[in-house]
Amino acid sequence: MEKQNYYQPEIECASREQIREWQSEGLVKTVRHAYENSPYYRKKMDEHGVKPEDIKGVDDLHKLPFISKDDLREAYPYGLLCKPLSECVRIQSTSGTTGKRVIAFYTQHDIDAWDDGSARANEAA
Repeated sequence: MEKQNYYQPEIECASREQIREWQSEGLVKTVRHAYENSPYYRKKMDEHGVKPEDIKGVDDLHKLPFISKDDLREAYPYGLLCKPLSECVRIQSTSGTTGKRVIAFYTQHDIDAWDDGSARANEAA
């Protein structure tokens, strides 16, 4: 049998149940953080009658209001930030040719998570 290579075997070889548990934990944490740190997200959730405690895991995704490109433009430039601007280490933006620019801000944690996910995808390929 051929040897398998993994970048992060503890993640890549986890059971489906474990992955779902991690996803649920991350969703609950992210929703609470967004609600507590972004007036824009809080208003969207309040308008939809959703509080962070209503989200127990991935089965509750359907309860959340989703953000559209119009929301991204309406919140321009800093309305969706959930961390202080001083913690952002990368900013990416569209050109704005069809309206206001759409801007995304990333913390070092975001970059590190992207790096890990990309490395796992590359190793799998």
